Amino acid sequence: MRLTLSAGLAAVALLAANPASACGTGKVLFSDDFKQVDASWGFDSPDVQVEDGKVKVKPQPDISNLLVYKGILFTDADYCLTVRTPNKLDDNDNTMAGPIFWAKDYDNYYMFMVTPSGFAEITRKVNGKWIDVVEWKQTDDIKRPAGSNNVLEVRTVGSDITALINDKPFATVKGQVPDGGGQIGMRAQSEKNQVDTWKFSQLQVTAIAGAAPSVAPAQPAPATVAPKAPAP
Repeated sequence: MRLTLSAGLAAVALLAANPASACGTGKVLFSDDFKQVDASWGFDSPDVQVEDGKVKVKPQPDISNLLVYKGILFTDADYCLTVRTPNKLDDNDNTMAGPIFWAKDYDNYYMFMVTPSGFAEITRKVNGKWIDVVEWKQTDDIKRPAGSNNVLEVRTVGSDITALINDKPFATVKGQVPDGGGQIGMRAQSEKNQVDTWKFSQLQVTAIAGAAPSVAPAQPAPATVAPKAPAP
């Protein structure tokens, strides 16, 4: 089933209820400054390091690293994450990174990805198969210079998902929240012919209304081949 963009009054109402400048203003449900390693992340890959308040991810060429926080489930919540683009790039259309959310396991989750060339997408993985929720589209709201920090935000209210880039709305869609809520995480992919270094920092999840965190089971974190970003 292909999900499509919601529009009209529903989207306007959701944005009005949750203004773009309100990233992280509710009750804090979870945050991580990455000054020490929380074992619930399972940062056991040689491609992942935690240093200076950042998670540094260096996937192998044409491979993605998926990092999932296994300790808490979230339903209605506002998830903010700062994503730093690599300092050295060869093909900036085929490397990407961003937050994942509503994860049930490593074959079932949503992700909100950006590329250094200024493209963004929302994609869903269902039983190991990819579904485009919002196909790649270019936006001026992404900071493109090498080493830029972009704040990516995902708000989930019931079945509504709103994605923002640097406080600017990107898309509002309908989705399917897992029973009992879903896990959050981060994902980064290197381009085809080189290792790219992505950095994540300032992770915070805040309440919107009726957020219900609960304990989630632990699972191993694999590296997976990812879909390619588009040509400009």
